[in-house]
Amino acid sequence: MKIVALTVEQRDALGSANARRLRRAGRLPVNLYGMGRPTANFSLDAHTFARDFERGSRMFELKVGDQTQICLLKDVQYDALGDHIQHADFWRVDDNTSVTVNVALQFVGKPEQVSGAIVDYVTREVRVSCLPRGIPHHLEVEVGGLQVGEHIDAGAIPMPEGATLVDSPDTTIATFHYKHTPEAESEGETVDGDDDGAEPEVITERKPDEGSDG
Repeated sequence: MKIVALTVEQRDALGSANARRLRRAGRLPVNLYGMGRPTANFSLDAHTFARDFERGSRMFELKVGDQTQICLLKDVQYDALGDHIQHADFWRVDDNTSVTVNVALQFVGKPEQVSGAIVDYVTREVRVSCLPRGIPHHLEVEVGGLQVGEHIDAGAIPMPEGATLVDSPDTTIATFHYKHTPEAESEGETVDGDDDGAEPEVITERKPDEGSDG
């Protein structure tokens, strides 16, 4: 995963009022945690961060003066309407120490069409352990070869060099099965939804501002 450099400024004045002033000036209040060190409070250019975030960047190098720190984006908060990022949290990481992160799955291919059968994408991400600079942007899962009644487990996902699966290898991530009919449902059978399956909580989920002082 590409590491994006961001220049930050020390933020000494805390509190909601100061956070609002920063936002009006185009700055985003952020906190930096981890590695047994005190929490650091910074601000950075809101437009630049939003652009990189929307492009999928999750690993950053924060630069303050002549010092730098590699970190992972851990959380973002949005305003009540879910339109604008209000705050972000980062977590310090060591280049030589493995981290556990959620990595998105990219499903490729389509099984041969069978009347009444659907592909159910049970989950859209898995947990992976690797060095910070080796975090994959996504993991590809080939579903084109599935036959009706078959499924794919997490253990079948090809891992890049240096990365290992943290989730149970028996975790089902995709299935190809017949869609149950309303008649079957009325008879008490379990009915699988025809959507994309349960969506895990991901960092891109828009969370309203919960009163953080930034």
